[in-house]
Amino acid sequence: MTRQRDRFKLSLESPVANPSGTIESFNRQFALKEPERQELNGRGPQEAGDTMFHVVNTYTRAAAMEGLAAESSYRLQLQKVGGNILAMLK
Repeated sequence: MTRQRDRFKLSLESPVANPSGTIESFNRQFALKEPERQELNGRGPQEAGDTMFHVVNTYTRAAAMEGLAAESSYRLQLQKVGGNILAMLK
């Protein structure tokens, strides 16, 4: 639990100059398919802010938006990407 809390803190302290470009880069890195990218882009605005915390929240909020079934592979993939990005912070 402490490690995860430390990663959240680090994410809040890690500035991102270009959040949209960073998200696009992560989309490629985690091989999100077009339907998953559409869910990410079409489920509301990008999380406002310019830190890694906001980038991670963009994925997790898209996964939590109404309209996606709980068992949806898109929901699960978006949650997984958000968690993987957070886990990369050291």
